[in-house]
Amino acid sequence: MKQCIYVFSFLFLLFSSLFADPISLKKGDRVEVYDAKQGKSFSGMVIKIEKEGFLIHYDGYADSYDEVVPLDRIKPMSEIPGVSFIKSEKGKSVTVLGNLKTGSVMEELEWAETSSMACWPGIRNIEFEGNQIHYWTDLPKKSTLVVTVKPKNSKTRVNLYAFSGFEPKYIPPKVYGAVSCEASHPTWIGTPDFSKPAEPQTIELRAVGNPYRVFIGVSGAKNITEGDFELIVEVK
Repeated sequence: MKQCIYVFSFLFLLFSSLFADPISLKKGDRVEVYDAKQGKSFSGMVIKIEKEGFLIHYDGYADSYDEVVPLDRIKPMSEIPGVSFIKSEKGKSVTVLGNLKTGSVMEELEWAETSSMACWPGIRNIEFEGNQIHYWTDLPKKSTLVVTVKPKNSKTRVNLYAFSGFEPKYIPPKVYGAVSCEASHPTWIGTPDFSKPAEPQTIELRAVGNPYRVFIGVSGAKNITEGDFELIVEVK
């Protein structure tokens, strides 16, 4: 009886694999490509569909490294723990809804004021001491990325930062450099006035000759740990 069960299980798995739907790819999809010579996978993007496979541009490499890759070397992009992917497209705007209660406080903010990051000075840390939620997206070359966060409640002080040149293995606070970093929050001299109504915050990042991955942080100010917001990502 056990042998029959084993045989049935084997046949079920075999037929499931034979008739499983193959992954479907299109231009702009994020993927990982396996290189047998180096024994590891490289992240990249589908930039064109060819008869022989898919033309891939690899992250962090010049266009001269682009290559056509067969489907059997490709798998969908792996998720980055704690960082949600937003698929952006040039000429379009994408809106994401969120609530700060799903995030967490980042205890260490010293990385932001280092010369290699230069996101905001340490005296502005109070604007980023609430719960944070993290995203990432793509910035194509010869493009401008415009990111805006809009709080749903005027009492929810929600701020924003983003940097280009994001490497998935280096996530704040363990990040050591960026191509460019911008932050947006209310301006003040002396001490911040938290009684003022919260307003939308916007940043812009540009790419000229190279595409970049961009890390986006939506953050509550000190003691702000929940509140609905709308995040708008536009590539021009």
